[in-house]
Amino acid sequence: MNEEDLNEAFHDVIVRSRPPASMDPARALEQARRARKRRRVTWAGVAVAAMVVVAAAGPVLVANYTGNRSDGPMVAGDAGTTQAVPTPSQVSTTPTASGTVAPKPKTRKSNDPWPEGQVDRTATAGPRAQRAISLMDDLSSSAPAGFSTPNLKFPDGRSMRWPQAQYASNDGEPDYWEYMAMIPVQKGDRVGQLLALSTTPDGKPATDPCTLARKFWGGTGTCTVIDVGGKKVGVVTTKGTGSFDQWATYRYADGTVVTVAQAKKVADSGRSPLTQPVFTGRQLAELATSAKFKISA
Repeated sequence: MNEEDLNEAFHDVIVRSRPPASMDPARALEQARRARKRRRVTWAGVAVAAMVVVAAAGPVLVANYTGNRSDGPMVAGDAGTTQAVPTPSQVSTTPTASGTVAPKPKTRKSNDPWPEGQVDRTATAGPRAQRAISLMDDLSSSAPAGFSTPNLKFPDGRSMRWPQAQYASNDGEPDYWEYMAMIPVQKGDRVGQLLALSTTPDGKPATDPCTLARKFWGGTGTCTVIDVGGKKVGVVTTKGTGSFDQWATYRYADGTVVTVAQAKKVADSGRSPLTQPVFTGRQLAELATSAKFKISA
């Protein structure tokens, strides 16, 4: 017996919290031998367990690295099968009930109540009415230098500044809305008028720019298609016989339609008309394609 064996025996006794071992060298040596045997048995058991795990995993690892593997990474499963996590190309892109595709708009039927608790077509309060007010503010801020947009009134006291949100669907048509704003435009003591109209998608097929522009109720006239950064805008110019002298209409890919119109006079206002248009035809077309006038819901 050497000193190392004796120290090992003392340490084994201490960690097991047993009463101090006898100082008899022979007894201490016997305890040391027993402790060493127990450790060897324990480590042998661990080694055997590790070998069993490797043996069980072997076929899986081989399958995974010899070309017989699934398309996705492996996850825990049976020892005899591999379960693949779908790769991005395998994940279905079909929209779910809570997904990204907007629900199909409802079709209006005879005797359907007005939407959102309204008493008629016009929304006088709530988010839709606020959108029309925002449209009016955006139109006012678009007036060029030299023109102002004061809060003028008609002789009967009505304001010339007029926002409106209107449910526009007729029977058999999907739900859609029109947001409109009209404002007076003044230069010196002369007054004209501007209008912005944004119509949400109505489910109707697209037409050429001039056919679409002529559907606006401002009157009739000649139409020119103006290209604004690749966007085709129908610009109609009348001979001054309708409510407006000129307007530009643009249809977005999602079906939203925007019209911006101008008139040198305001009917029944008692004011002298402008001597020149507020915008050129191209400027009207550019306004019609401006994102600030697009209201799609």
